[in-house]
Amino acid sequence: MPEEVRFFGRLSLFALAAGLIYWFLSYENAGTVLLLGFGVATGVAFLVLRGGQRRAAPHAAGGASDGDAETDTGPDGPFGDESAPVPTRSAAPLAVGFGLAVVVLAGAFGPWFVIVGAVPLLAGAIDWLRAANRELDQLSAATHRDTTDRSPGA
Repeated sequence: MPEEVRFFGRLSLFALAAGLIYWFLSYENAGTVLLLGFGVATGVAFLVLRGGQRRAAPHAAGGASDGDAETDTGPDGPFGDESAPVPTRSAAPLAVGFGLAVVVLAGAFGPWFVIVGAVPLLAGAIDWLRAANRELDQLSAATHRDTTDRSPGA
């Protein structure tokens, strides 16, 4: 079983136990309902992912297909091959998130927050798009090299 699926199972058990302990220590309804709801939701996610993995196992092992050409067990699915190139490190996602958070605060604190938040938002978005384009160019070049290496005339 993949670590991601086990993580949801452990998280569900933790949230359910925390919800019960919270109830007996505080007798407060809202927090208890939220913790128990979180435990149930992650438990459902665990069961769905575990069920998807069990259905994917015979298909991935060369078993009979149910005729569905597009399944979540392909290389981009949750249980597929993860040998693709890893994106380079960047602070761009953090800058975009911070910029969005500050821009959203403009609704409560005034339009100056839009101006302040737009700077990291735009800078992060530009950096992120440039990095994505560089990675796409590298992947295209690598794919092009592989196809020319295997061409019959080479």
